[in-house]
Amino acid sequence: MSTTTLASRRQRGFTLLELLITVSVIAILMAIAVPSFRDVIRRNQVSSASNELLAGLSYARTEAITRGQLVSICPSADGAACSAGGKAYEPGWLVYTYPAGAASVGKVFAAGDILLRSTGARPGVSIQEKSGSVITFGQQGQLRPNTPLAFVTCARTGSTGTGESTTAVPGVGLGVNGSGSITNTSWVVGAACVP
Repeated sequence: MSTTTLASRRQRGFTLLELLITVSVIAILMAIAVPSFRDVIRRNQVSSASNELLAGLSYARTEAITRGQLVSICPSADGAACSAGGKAYEPGWLVYTYPAGAASVGKVFAAGDILLRSTGARPGVSIQEKSGSVITFGQQGQLRPNTPLAFVTCARTGSTGTGESTTAVPGVGLGVNGSGSITNTSWVVGAACVP
């Protein structure tokens, strides 16, 4: 064998020092990127949950106008009945209406009512509503009774609690005025995630 062949074989591999430097650089980059990526995922969860709730409220209002009858929305953990207490919406919610002659403002979903939409649980977030009562839209899209609503969606690190609004993952506030118009705002950083 010639010396040029041996020299070219030696140059093909990595030295242990080069490998250690490469692994160290990758570890440093991962240490910087992983927490940032986690915040991106949590921001996406908050935004997605808030948009889903906004869509549910808009849908209920539109159906009330289209059908010319009362349409209600309430939190639901099982997709079949309204949850007691009614302030936590992260387990999901129901949008429903009533058969002719059975409508009443604030009536909880019961047998014989017409289920229009059921939304499932939103993991990793807290969605809180201020009043805790069944939300009802009238035939012209107005709230019945004419009491403004407030919702807050925040990221949650554990399985319980109201979450928190931070600089990295700010919360989102939704407001519904008496006429049924819905507004979307950023929640104050450091404020409690309770409307």
